[in-house]
Amino acid sequence: MMKLSPKILVLFLLAGLFGCGYHLPGGQGDRLPEGVRVIYVAFFENRTSEPFLENLVSNAVIRRFSKALNVEVVEDPKAAEAILSGTVSSYMSSASAYSGREDDITEYRSSITCQAVLRSVGDNRVLWKGSASWSDEYQASFDRGLEESGEALAQKDISERLAEELYNRITANF
Repeated sequence: MMKLSPKILVLFLLAGLFGCGYHLPGGQGDRLPEGVRVIYVAFFENRTSEPFLENLVSNAVIRRFSKALNVEVVEDPKAAEAILSGTVSSYMSSASAYSGREDDITEYRSSITCQAVLRSVGDNRVLWKGSASWSDEYQASFDRGLEESGEALAQKDISERLAEELYNRITANF
């Protein structure tokens, strides 16, 4: 039986992965649809009763796209090749864990769902359209201030994950 050296095996695996168009997220391969490089990110609309979620999500999306190597985020929509807009469509926070005695709530789960659309500036054509949802947990507390801080931190973390998810979906070139 013929034995392959580990180096040759690794080369075959890498050739197989990268030869089929696969790339690691956040790398040079991430590109917006149709070669768009300059975008404007409009502030997301908040259709929930939870205040300020649109700010958290919008700012997270702007930060995420600003980190991309192949994308320039501009402050003026007239300077952009495409506009990314979106809506925070749903927010829910509910009990997710209970203690054994007296059904005391020990943990809550918050979830945010948003929709986004990337449109070409020239002809208003939809280049990408989709949605993303994410959830996170935070500890319940008898101290209402601590519990609200936990919820706010969960909302911030969810917004960051949503921004990453939207970025990955928009730049996925499968």
